Amino acid sequence: MVPADKTMLNDIVKRPLLWVMLYGALIAYGIYALLNIHAEVLPQFNMPQVSIIAQLPGATTLDLEGLIARPIEAELQSLQSLGDVRTVIGQGSVKIEARFTEGTTAASALQDVNGVIGRINGSLPGGATLTTEISGNAINEVADYAVEIPDGVDASMVQRVVESNLAPRIRAVPGVQRVSVAGPGQDALWVRPDLLKMQRFNVSASTLAASLGAATGMVPSGYVDLGHQDIFVEGRSLPTQPSEYADISLPSPGGAIPLGAIADVVRAAPPSHHAVKLDNRPTIALVVFKQPGASTLPVVNEVDRTLHELERQLPGGARFVRIYSQGHIVGVVAADLSRNLAIGAVLAVAVLFWMLGASRGIWAVALSIPLSLLLGIAGLYLAGQTLNLLTFGALSVAVGLLADDAIIVLESIYHRWEAGDSRWEGVVRGLRDIAGPDISGTMTTVAVFLPLAFVGGLAGLFFVPFSLAMTVSLIASLVISLSMIPLVLGFIGPRAEKRMSSGAHAVAWLKGHNLRLFEFTLRRPTRSLWACIAIFVVSVAGLALVPVDFLPLPNEAVLLESFTLPPGTSLHDAEDASDRISERLLGLGPVAHVFSRVGSASGTSYTEPAYAGEIQIALKPDVNASSLDQIGQQVLDASKLPAVQTAIGTPTLERVGETLSGLPQPFVVDVYGDSIATLQSLSSEVTRRLASVPNLSGVFNNDGYPITELQITPRPNGLTLHGITPAQLFSQLHILLAGQTVATVPEGNGHLDVFVRLADPTHLSIEQLRQLPVMANGWTTLSDVADVRMATGPNVIRHLNGLRAIEILATPTAPLGQVISASRQALATLSLPAGYEVKFGGLYPQLERAAINVGIAAVVALALMLGILTLQFDGLLVPGLLLLQMPLAFSGGAIALVVSGVGLNAIGLIAFLTLIGVSLNHGIVLLQLVKRNEAQGLSVVDAVRDAVEVRFRPILLTVLTASLGLLPTALGFGKGAAPEQGLAIVTLGGLVWSGLLSTNLLPALYVHRREKQRQKTL
Repeated sequence: MVPADKTMLNDIVKRPLLWVMLYGALIAYGIYALLNIHAEVLPQFNMPQVSIIAQLPGATTLDLEGLIARPIEAELQSLQSLGDVRTVIGQGSVKIEARFTEGTTAASALQDVNGVIGRINGSLPGGATLTTEISGNAINEVADYAVEIPDGVDASMVQRVVESNLAPRIRAVPGVQRVSVAGPGQDALWVRPDLLKMQRFNVSASTLAASLGAATGMVPSGYVDLGHQDIFVEGRSLPTQPSEYADISLPSPGGAIPLGAIADVVRAAPPSHHAVKLDNRPTIALVVFKQPGASTLPVVNEVDRTLHELERQLPGGARFVRIYSQGHIVGVVAADLSRNLAIGAVLAVAVLFWMLGASRGIWAVALSIPLSLLLGIAGLYLAGQTLNLLTFGALSVAVGLLADDAIIVLESIYHRWEAGDSRWEGVVRGLRDIAGPDISGTMTTVAVFLPLAFVGGLAGLFFVPFSLAMTVSLIASLVISLSMIPLVLGFIGPRAEKRMSSGAHAVAWLKGHNLRLFEFTLRRPTRSLWACIAIFVVSVAGLALVPVDFLPLPNEAVLLESFTLPPGTSLHDAEDASDRISERLLGLGPVAHVFSRVGSASGTSYTEPAYAGEIQIALKPDVNASSLDQIGQQVLDASKLPAVQTAIGTPTLERVGETLSGLPQPFVVDVYGDSIATLQSLSSEVTRRLASVPNLSGVFNNDGYPITELQITPRPNGLTLHGITPAQLFSQLHILLAGQTVATVPEGNGHLDVFVRLADPTHLSIEQLRQLPVMANGWTTLSDVADVRMATGPNVIRHLNGLRAIEILATPTAPLGQVISASRQALATLSLPAGYEVKFGGLYPQLERAAINVGIAAVVALALMLGILTLQFDGLLVPGLLLLQMPLAFSGGAIALVVSGVGLNAIGLIAFLTLIGVSLNHGIVLLQLVKRNEAQGLSVVDAVRDAVEVRFRPILLTVLTASLGLLPTALGFGKGAAPEQGLAIVTLGGLVWSGLLSTNLLPALYVHRREKQRQKTL
């Protein structure tokens, strides 16, 4: 009788067209996915968290708290899915982070917040600008440009052209989300009153502003029927020239007077509380953000092309200079890692041909590697993922592992043919022998990664893309090994080698040495185990010598230096420091351009105060990537100035930091309370106590740093005496000192503001301010109706769910839980007034939740692995030995990392998790054969010896193919390989060590335990 499984296989073989159509469809979709999947640096951070940025230049921290922060926070509390609200209020800006509960989509969170802003926007102060965006949008800043403006060209005119004519064209580029423009400001019609002339003609600032507003307008006035046409009527009073405004009539007690009698009207840019410069000259900055789902390279390339076409519209021969392009690093990473994937696959295939010969159906195995990768990419595309550092890392690890399933199936079938089976009988029996171990081995590896695909929060940002890529690729490899490989081998049949190849000689030589090592381990299983444990302990301890870096990135051709002066430092002094640093940097040989930004322009997502900023250093094209650290040190050395703190990095890393800035710092102590003064006093005491805590460095209390303010407080008796209200007083002061846009008139594609302010009130002394004339029931001085005095105010106010708080930051140098415990003891005796409390916040609660999520995923993964292994093997001995091997496999990865000198980063850490799954495959395949040998009547020792001898070649081949697949990346081949190098080194070392454990320690321990079991039964 013909076996049922052989009959089923024959039925399948009789329908080859079915398999051709199936794989043809999969390959076609895979090619489509490969051509359309986006390449990025990092996966999209789609967190349900929205940033609200409000800017009101000139407003103090306490003003912004009452006028903007409190109203928005109160309205946000009406949202049902809101989790918590964190607010940072500084001089001139407010940043609110609204975090929503898990399960809320980022898009719906943004929609809810925009609804809140729409309801409350009308009640916010005039001049305030609000921006809302999904937190994590900073990584979508893909290109920065600056306009090089020749001498004699007005920068404000250039900005008008950029904002009115060019920026709309860039916003229309497919994939562009937002375009921010920053510069000295567009030119406006600036009305600059003369205080003495205002007093002479008895015209107040409020009357001046109201008259200008009434003199401009555009009102639809119906239509008239003339003949056969309806002629629409429009009233227009839209003067655009300074001379036209000089004749505008103003009311005065002595009769109407022209505006020119009391004020100058010029066309110029109103003053701004920020500065941007290119090579120490005024410039216009153009910052481009892509849409979250758009592909970086096409967007950047199209923006470049569009700006090149539009450049001739710039006045006076000005031109665009590209300072930063994320497309550069995306292109480098994608090109280098794709090339390394291809080289690794070629090396893996080459070693297979060398060791097994071209006549053994190896070309089918060779085909399985790119096919599995193609199907893996198709799965990523279907899941909405991109090719980024994490998914590229998973595919790099998978290159060699993908051949694992195909090799063991091929070896099993050839083993049956070498034992004398016929073509299809050998295929059927070989597949039947190996299908169980193949499936359980792959599914055990998948069981490690699959639960991580459902981890949310902070851990999910990094685990989900990696686990999806590994899972999809491994399942594709399993399906191909159990379908395509046996079918192809069945068609070509066994073909005997005429002579033994050099590769076969190498395999035989390695097998002989491994058998001697196995015999040594077999005689000393306990000592060998303790030796491996000792190596494990030493290797883990050696990780302390490994440098740690969050995410090293290749040369972006740009460095970014951030700088900060003491809180309260004037914009003038901060700009002077920036100019001095820029001048020094321009003298460095590798530097091509220096773009500096001090403070934050209105309408942008930046929130730096006027005493801080960034400098982007564009490097020359011929700068060597290996010298980047040296150049960075040169930049820091050249930037040293008294009282200026600087830090160096790269723009993309800065964008990642800004993307994750909604996530709190690792160690934060929050002091809650009501009174600013009490909070500052308590925070100083908390800072002092934390400074003595071991393993806690860099205790930082910038929130408690007071700054000087000039306060104007009306006196009730003075107001009554002169017949003026506080609102009337402040209205005049706002117009004269801060300035007010009183009208807007259209001009071309843009608009022209009519702005009223004194020519230069920022240089008035305190005494001059006291003597400032104000109109009441007659002219009087400010000092007659109000007190003008210096006072201290808070530098920063924080709200955590509406409560005032001061944050104290520090850097833990030991496990976070240990440092938290020591800090609690240091603060245990702190005396707090009623209504005040101290809490540990920051990343600690999120790490607790992330640890719980990862812990649950680990428990689920362990349960899945135990379930699979228990079903595969009878009893708990084999599952126990396999699970024991998992931590021991870490040794190889740790030793390889220590020896290489390469740093450990966030992606490299995932490699240690990878070793858990991949270390089991070899042991499962070997011990499955041991159990079958025992079932056929062989003794334990003979069963194990035979299994080691039979399975050594497929285990060796999978280790070699996997190692060679990772080799180009492990060697750092190409600038884009830098972030993946640690991942490749850890995985490569772990694979080699795991192969040694699987063919030596694991079978020796099995014999040792089985002999003990046998002795107990005697």
